[in-house]
Amino acid sequence: MQTTNVNIPLSNGSTLKGLVLQNPTFSGKRPVILVIHGWTSAMARYPVRIEPVVEAGHIAVLYDMRGHGETGGDLSLFSRQDHLDDCLAAYDFMVNLPNADTSDISVFGSSYGGYMGTLVAQARKVDKILLKAPALYPDEGWNEPKLSQEQSEVTSYRLSHHTKENNKALKAISEFQGKILFMACELDQEVPKQVMDDYREAISIKYDYELLKGADHACKLPGTEKLMIDTIDNWYKTNLK
Repeated sequence: MQTTNVNIPLSNGSTLKGLVLQNPTFSGKRPVILVIHGWTSAMARYPVRIEPVVEAGHIAVLYDMRGHGETGGDLSLFSRQDHLDDCLAAYDFMVNLPNADTSDISVFGSSYGGYMGTLVAQARKVDKILLKAPALYPDEGWNEPKLSQEQSEVTSYRLSHHTKENNKALKAISEFQGKILFMACELDQEVPKQVMDDYREAISIKYDYELLKGADHACKLPGTEKLMIDTIDNWYKTNLK
């Protein structure tokens, strides 16, 4: 797997640190996948998770949202709108790669990245979306720094039932008409089952669901990261363009 460090431009003149992963033995146009990390996570955790898909021919674009990883910055300054802008900038960078096949575009997001991924798919052309334990947040405070949200309020919100009528991420996934792989973590200690149920209820099309048995939210327990990797790899093998 070939790894290239890149700078992804933002409209304000700053940049995101990113990576382009590809298998150099392939030539011509290749399907692309945008990989969105979770809250306080970083792109560094994801190359191993997406490596089998890259080796099979996809081009992957990874990046650190502002306030995270190599991009850096004060996390307390950035709102969810800022991070969605980051995701859209990375998407636009990806589809403008010279060897990107823009007829086959995937988005893979975990937790906060899954939440963002649904909104990317609403704002841009996406053919496949992979969600691993996607998080959910109240719409209120969208333009305020995310760290200003009280964690107790977010926790309480997630324990209640929500629908596409009162949550923008649920509305976004309800409108998606491509292929979906939805992965939930059996022992998730961060995002409760109610959130998984809300997302699954909002999806309006047939989709693939996998419960990652024995997995914690971050897939750090022994064997659980491999289980996620194998699930993604196997799903792509049966969902070729």
